[in-house]
Amino acid sequence: MLLQEAPVNTFNYMLLGLSAILGIMALFLISLVVRFRNLYRDLEQLEGNDVNERT
Repeated sequence: MLLQEAPVNTFNYMLLGLSAILGIMALFLISLVVRFRNLYRDLEQLEGNDVNERT
């Protein structure tokens, strides 16, 4: 009982892991925003082509 060691300090590793997870999530959200912008741009171009073909 006298020679008990303190628990291992892994707080820094926990912060590193959480920051990595948050960084990956941020990259994923940015990727989704870019994809939706491109999707809407393509949709507008297709609708414009459809109007041109009807006239």
